[in-house]
Amino acid sequence: MAQQKTKNSTNGERNWSELPQDIIHLFSKKLPDISDFIHLRAVCKSWQLSVPVTNPPLQLPWLLERRQEGENPIIRFFCLSSGKVHTIACPSSCHVRLYGPGGRYLLAYHVGNNERYLLNPLTSDQIHVPDGFLPENIGLDKINGGNVVVVSRNTNMMGFWQPEADDWVYVEGVGNWYSGNAYYMGQYFSHDKYTGITNVIDIATKKMAYQVAPPEGTNTLLKGRTIIIESGGKILRLFHHSKTEPCHFDIYCLHFSDGERNPCWMKITNIGDQMLFLQYYRGLSVCASNFPGFEGNCIYFLKKGRYLCRYDIGNGTTEVLRCPFDLVGTWFVPSLV
Repeated sequence: MAQQKTKNSTNGERNWSELPQDIIHLFSKKLPDISDFIHLRAVCKSWQLSVPVTNPPLQLPWLLERRQEGENPIIRFFCLSSGKVHTIACPSSCHVRLYGPGGRYLLAYHVGNNERYLLNPLTSDQIHVPDGFLPENIGLDKINGGNVVVVSRNTNMMGFWQPEADDWVYVEGVGNWYSGNAYYMGQYFSHDKYTGITNVIDIATKKMAYQVAPPEGTNTLLKGRTIIIESGGKILRLFHHSKTEPCHFDIYCLHFSDGERNPCWMKITNIGDQMLFLQYYRGLSVCASNFPGFEGNCIYFLKKGRYLCRYDIGNGTTEVLRCPFDLVGTWFVPSLV
């Protein structure tokens, strides 16, 4: 009787579907580009079950190409970690302007009918923004389950999308004519560009928790941008000297000199293992140690809508990075759910 060929035969063939699930799961966490994660799940049913779509590897923000609001439903993203350009067909993006920076969703504005909604360009998932609520930016509440936070300048109101309740919750009295806002651990930090004061509002009570005076010696007439951002559990205040050459940043960390009282801004020259990704008055922060080949204590920012730049906080220098796009848009953290 002829000897039957086994799945692991002498000629080196192997049935890769029989790899242990924990090995596949561990390998999936090392993939720097979510497109590789998608390809891994497509290998076979066993691998697909080993790495659920709800548990992808951590991703660096993708850079969105700025485009014309025409009928073309194609969106292009640049992945820093792999150097790849991803072209995505997204019919929901026709005649739409996309705003960020955002994680999972971007803020979409339809130039034809003025409709506003949240859009995940990878899944085409949409969340309708109620009529009359005119949002200006989008962010994430990392503490409360990753709920989407949208701030409206025109109606002086903040809106929270709560996936569990499938509904919006509103807080009035914030977001009016401020720039450089951040939301973290139930508090909303809003920078008043006219006075330089940072107002901190407790969302639960809807009242002012405290105010932070501008850093000593601050010139509110100085041209540039002030950004408030959460980074590694700390609140940072950045001033981007965007109108000078070479452009640079002044960085401050929120400090309490007496327990939880007397808040002030303390100037710093090191943000540790964090990397910041900025666009105008908004930003995202990620931990560099989660991404091999990248170093912390730096800021990635977009200059004049054309250039992708990296600012080294340690030595105060800026370098222009390779970017495949003529016009750059915003940052988006890719998500498949």
